[in-house]
Amino acid sequence: MKLKKINIREREELEPIVISDPELIENGLKVITHQLMTDSGPLDILAVDADNTLVIIELKAEAVESHIDQGLRYYDWCYQNISWIANAYKPFKVNPESKPRLILVSPAYTENVKRIAKYIDVDLQLYEYIALENEKNERSLVCKSIDFGQQTEPLIIPTIERKLEYFKDEKVKKLFENVLENLKNRGIEIKPIKDLWISFWYKNKRFMYMSPKQNFFTIEVLTPENTWVPRIRIRNENEWEDNYKLFIQKYIDFLDNK
Repeated sequence: MKLKKINIREREELEPIVISDPELIENGLKVITHQLMTDSGPLDILAVDADNTLVIIELKAEAVESHIDQGLRYYDWCYQNISWIANAYKPFKVNPESKPRLILVSPAYTENVKRIAKYIDVDLQLYEYIALENEKNERSLVCKSIDFGQQTEPLIIPTIERKLEYFKDEKVKKLFENVLENLKNRGIEIKPIKDLWISFWYKNKRFMYMSPKQNFFTIEVLTPENTWVPRIRIRNENEWEDNYKLFIQKYIDFLDNK
């Protein structure tokens, strides 16, 4: 039997398909009621899963930014009224001690919805569907749960003090500290960035990077031609003074005269 992909309307077509066979979404789902009136309007489908947990299902026939917001408003109402729901629909044996679940169903999701979903502190699942029709005009859905990812851990920038702990050679460490102090006194802004790196700014222009190593430190300097000098190792004060005059002072003078 041939199948063709079709577009369906939300209330008139999508909702009846899910009501007639909720296991198209998840095995063990049973529909309690639909279009249940809440303080945020009618909830599409209220169901219970195989563990007797209340499930709020919000349907959309297209990707919309408001999908997750609307679902959460219905979730909040159900969470606040779960004891009443369990008592009103006793045959479904809803467990009022179990936090409800929220299922969103749509043919697609916007990037904003998937991004926000990572930070929602409820049992949330997003299902995408494809609507199909056979030669007898019978319609059904193919649903799949989509992975919207995990919360992104914030990038932690180590302080300069923490970066200095990487040094094993105390003389090089002391030189590095003096270099930072002298550059700061020259009006150069010092900003720690990721890993061991530190960036240096003069007149709102980033012109140098430095990084501690165990027995030396490295520098990368921008030239007036807007190219970067290959990474240089600094082991002692003489090497620093030579490279300071050759590259760093040259670029500072270039900005002063620009």
